[in-house]
Amino acid sequence: MKEFSREILNAALELATEWGENFRKPIAERMISRFPELSEDEISEIEAFVRKAEYRIYEIAEMEERGEITEGAITRIAAEEFPWMDGGHIGRLKNIGMYYARR
Repeated sequence: MKEFSREILNAALELATEWGENFRKPIAERMISRFPELSEDEISEIEAFVRKAEYRIYEIAEMEERGEITEGAITRIAAEEFPWMDGGHIGRLKNIGMYYARR
């Protein structure tokens, strides 16, 4: 994957994990309005990348539910695996993952 800035990756993650009317909707149109220099192919690549990170954090939360790791380890592991991700996103995705794991 081409190298993208933390700003772009975190913006894409924010849009990809948005709740409300944009829940699970493609992010291309919203990304182009914020980053017009990106091509549609680049945005598709970025969206796939951040979705993979999102689902990985949910998998880590499932590990906590199974008793394999502690709750505090979720944040640590996610930060190690995704050093580009802002802490606020990690915390939010951890909470969502824990919610889904307990459903």
